[in-house]
Amino acid sequence: MRRNAPKLLITSILLAAAFLGTTSAKANKLELTPANFIECNTDGVDCRAHNVAWERFMSEYSFGISPKLLAPSSTLGYSGFYLGIEASIATIPSSGAKVFMPASKNYEDARWRIGTGEYNQEPPAMLFPTIHVRKGLPWSLEVGSSISYLAQSELVALGGEVKWAPFEGYRKGFRGVLPDIAARGTVNRILGESDVDMTILGVDGSIGVPFGIGGMIALEPYAGYQYTWTFIRTEPMMIRTYDANYNVSAFHESEADSYDVSESGLTGPDLGRHKIYFGLNFRYEILSITMDWTWGLPMDWTTKEGFDSNGNMLSDGAEFNDAKVHVDTQFSFAFGAGLQF
Repeated sequence: MRRNAPKLLITSILLAAAFLGTTSAKANKLELTPANFIECNTDGVDCRAHNVAWERFMSEYSFGISPKLLAPSSTLGYSGFYLGIEASIATIPSSGAKVFMPASKNYEDARWRIGTGEYNQEPPAMLFPTIHVRKGLPWSLEVGSSISYLAQSELVALGGEVKWAPFEGYRKGFRGVLPDIAARGTVNRILGESDVDMTILGVDGSIGVPFGIGGMIALEPYAGYQYTWTFIRTEPMMIRTYDANYNVSAFHESEADSYDVSESGLTGPDLGRHKIYFGLNFRYEILSITMDWTWGLPMDWTTKEGFDSNGNMLSDGAEFNDAKVHVDTQFSFAFGAGLQF
């Protein structure tokens, strides 16, 4: 098994590379198109942003590309090292994938089709393959780095993490009943998107109990809580708007006579998200397999909206309305296989 494990991992990496090559050749169904959340009249004289739909969509979108745990509460030990290939699949809320019809003002109902440019096709689930490296350090510390790719997009995430397990190693006496408890900080820096600047920070805490089977297999179930902050800033972009007959008007935002980024444009929200997760780590010699399940909990907040409750654009110069944004529960499953030694 010790000789076969490296071959298994290398084969998995080659298969993943082949898969990514095929998905990149397809249409980028999950490419961000934030300008589609801006609605203008056909000559671009007056524009307003659908910020409720925009912020709800970006909260759901960032859930799929936020840092994943995929590691037990215990660290690798001061000389330990892990190299693995991982992948997560996040659900897309069906409530946001309705067919886009400009005449009905259903920007929020169709937010996923609008936000990814797939007006007449429901986007698939979000697949997020990752290559992950972790290194153990003294004093029960661990650092890690990752590179991830969102399938069917040009988006890449560079990640970093630091973990500390303060009670690790106490396996004798009364302290032997203590579970492993870990605190971790993470960051994912998103690249490959010209219209949006995005960084996702996370903090989490987990608890796990390792035990052995037959002196050869180690299992560690774990569970925890994570909170993430997504920092979003938008760049000047091309605006595309549709009238009731699906006629398209496209122009740069600087061409809109009354378009003011500070007043009429998309918000640059700082979005938070609560998550709970549980997982299982399996180890045999140097082979390590991990899987976990994550739930993004519902959240509500208030933003500024450029439209009234009937979906009609506010008049030029009118103050934006306070509007409620609601995000439903989301689910993701992650799986990883690697070499740990």
